[in-house]
Amino acid sequence: MSTVSKDPRWREAEKFAERHARIVLARLDAHVTTAPQDGALDLVGEDLAAFVEHYRSPVSRETVERLHRAAGGRTAVCYSRAGYSKTAVLWADEHRVALFGYTDVGHAAPLSSYAFELVTRAQAESAHHVRLAADVVTRHQSALRHEAERREREAHAAALRAQQAQEAADRARRRRRELDEATLGRTLSLLLAQRIDPTALHVTVQRLALSGVVSAVAAGADRLGLAERPHAVALVRTMFDEAAGALEVATPPWAHTTPQYRAARAAFYRAQDALDAADGFGVAGHVAPDDVARHLHEAEKCWRAVVAELLKAQGVPVARPAEPAAARPAVALGRPRELRESRHLREPSRLPRTAWAVMIPRWL
Repeated sequence: MSTVSKDPRWREAEKFAERHARIVLARLDAHVTTAPQDGALDLVGEDLAAFVEHYRSPVSRETVERLHRAAGGRTAVCYSRAGYSKTAVLWADEHRVALFGYTDVGHAAPLSSYAFELVTRAQAESAHHVRLAADVVTRHQSALRHEAERREREAHAAALRAQQAQEAADRARRRRRELDEATLGRTLSLLLAQRIDPTALHVTVQRLALSGVVSAVAAGADRLGLAERPHAVALVRTMFDEAAGALEVATPPWAHTTPQYRAARAAFYRAQDALDAADGFGVAGHVAPDDVARHLHEAEKCWRAVVAELLKAQGVPVARPAEPAAARPAVALGRPRELRESRHLREPSRLPRTAWAVMIPRWL
């Protein structure tokens, strides 16, 4: 329509019709045209063609027919401030043209059957899109919540793993300290025995090298009963403690940094770990016989490595001794004459108490 024949407030009416088409009719691409010539569409969209008749007289049938022709295959919609003639409404119902009326204060209402149908369909489509959008938002929120819960679970699991790793490291340090203290006790016992008998280290190394205790226990590991297993493991553990003490005495301080010494100490620790596993240390329930045999065989391998390094450090080849002769008199510090007398050797209970305190560890 021409801008000359329209009311001065026609632009406001067209903006109102644009908002109505977008919100009520769900035509989101509707927009006002700028064509000034008569007969031009005031509001267009992909599926919308509309007139905005801001006059004081009702819209006639001819205007509705002209809108129908201008719309082509698009939905024809007419907005009128003054209503429509009866013939215009009848013609619009017959040719599916939507007629709407509006007021200056911003109210709008459908005035034809097709207009009612158009509003109902638009409301249904809008409700459908709103539900879809709400479902998308809900799924997105649910996914975010699940992701947050997953990250929280992973963080909690990581914290638990870190705590368990820290506890395991603390247990390993405590266990290592216990082993080092046991080795220190054996070392002191052997050093005291050497004060009495300078050949105590050599005798101990020979006895350990020729001992078949560890091999025998490993060979019969699969036949050990539940009652016999702790005693067998304790026996092997005692052999390793004594070998570790002998290794400390036989190795000079400057050789503690050599790879051979470190390998022997590592084998000692591996053997103790295997013995702990065979003894069920830190395990709920009993250990299967196959696992016990596997751990004891691992301890046997470590035993061979420790004894080999012990022989290298001691520097004397192993030779199986002949049948022992009469017992050699013990040599002790402080009172050598009393300790050399045969009556004291025949009656050890009459030895001085301090001498027994020094000699007992080498017989354990």
